[in-house]
Amino acid sequence: MRLELRHITPLVTILFGLTAACQAPKSPNELAWAIRYDPKTFDPAKVDEQASEEVRFLTGGVLIRLNRKTQQPEPELAASWSVSPDGRMISFHLRSGLRFSDGSPLTSKDVVWSLRRVLDPATAAPVADEFLAPQEVKVEAPDALTVKVHLPKRVIGVENVFDEIAIEPADRPSEGKVTSGPFIVADYKRGQYVQLGRNANYWRRDAVGAQLPYLTGIRLDVLNNREREISSFQRGEYDLIDGLPPDYFGLLQKKNPSAVLDLGASLNTEEMWFNQAPNAPLPDYERAWFQNRAFRVAVSQAIHRADLARIAYDGHATPAYGFVSPANRAWHNDGLRFPHEDVGASSQLLAGAGFHKNESSLIDAGGHAVKFSILTNAGNAARMKIATLIQQDLAALGMQVTVVALDFPALIERLMHKQDYEACLLGLSNVEPDPNTQMNVWLSSSPNHQWNPSEKTPATPWEAQIDKLMQEQGSTLLQKNRKLAFDQVQQIVADQQPFIYLVYPNTLYALSPNLVGVQPSIFQPGLIWNIANVRRQGTK
Repeated sequence: MRLELRHITPLVTILFGLTAACQAPKSPNELAWAIRYDPKTFDPAKVDEQASEEVRFLTGGVLIRLNRKTQQPEPELAASWSVSPDGRMISFHLRSGLRFSDGSPLTSKDVVWSLRRVLDPATAAPVADEFLAPQEVKVEAPDALTVKVHLPKRVIGVENVFDEIAIEPADRPSEGKVTSGPFIVADYKRGQYVQLGRNANYWRRDAVGAQLPYLTGIRLDVLNNREREISSFQRGEYDLIDGLPPDYFGLLQKKNPSAVLDLGASLNTEEMWFNQAPNAPLPDYERAWFQNRAFRVAVSQAIHRADLARIAYDGHATPAYGFVSPANRAWHNDGLRFPHEDVGASSQLLAGAGFHKNESSLIDAGGHAVKFSILTNAGNAARMKIATLIQQDLAALGMQVTVVALDFPALIERLMHKQDYEACLLGLSNVEPDPNTQMNVWLSSSPNHQWNPSEKTPATPWEAQIDKLMQEQGSTLLQKNRKLAFDQVQQIVADQQPFIYLVYPNTLYALSPNLVGVQPSIFQPGLIWNIANVRRQGTK
């Protein structure tokens, strides 16, 4: 790993729980790859992070699947669907003869139960926010193969929401052990692996009538060690790497150019944010810093984003100033105005907000030195480099920054449950380009509204305006009006900096040349979205 020629000051870290994989031998028609951490949940309705999402995608049967190459919805458990002219009812007609992995029949009763469970506030399903008013949605089953979903208001692109809702057996959720997707959760050893087995009752067949999936199983090793992951890939023990670290891209490219792919800018972002939650265990003066727009903008202007892309990503990234990547051509605000890099302007903003320099330290109006920690996850080399570079950039303003790296479960506990942190550095994975999929981040009432989760009412006028605009773009029929509303959301976020966006990482993959049927995409999950059609060369 190289840091190039720019000096990096020592990183103060606290490392917890580095996990190691237990690599059992693979069967000939089984795939294996690594996930960074244990899935937070196997309940498909409660998925809100990447490892759990990956398991849901591989196991969960859905009514509609979004094709990651064409970006068009395609029928899955539903043989067909239709949306009413006013956009307030969607009707599904199920395939006949569907069965769950345990052989029990799958009917409209199971679909209704699964949808109602997702919509129930007690479930706290992140995807529910995409329905705009989930508590007012009504679901009914006129017969065993028909399901009708009644919406209180039009939801543009509502079909795409069902790509994230796994259909489970009614009244008996099994956390992946009984599924309607291509695989089931066959075994799980915490900190070691998730073993998926083939669903022998999966409904799909290939062009010659052979039942899918081709694979007999998949092993997901819990491995938070990139060196071991790369070594395992080179030895053929792993078949793919989704999200190849940029410092290893060049290494693998030299040894086996056909095994690596750079698809260009992804939809994903790396960002940092400050904890503004009123109930967070922070001193009042710190909360006042974080809730101060001038403080957030000053931090943003002090960060050298081009260096982040060049050093942390070896050039495989683009500086980011907003939450919509340029790769998302349909929704990117090309006229976005944002705070440009300017350390002098940062210092002026801070002075105007009552801060002053005392020798090398920044002091607030109450005499408190500005010092805080940035929380991030261990095991991500590029992110740790970003944290170190930000630490150095903010030191130029007199801010004393400590970086704390935790394993992912501990990180989620601090963020989501205890809200016990000052600032955080993480990435956001955007599964698809449509703004409706980001409802669970931007609506102020959402638990994933990270800087101040689950607000009973919007804490600020600009958050209230974002709520209004997101609802507006989600229910407006004309595309140009949706784009206008979403452009305004992007501008408000750029003005207020609740998230300080840093880079758009490129889509980097490593893929075994021995695999057949993989269709790489920049849209997540980019290598496994059509997993039922993937097989090894020479196998059936």
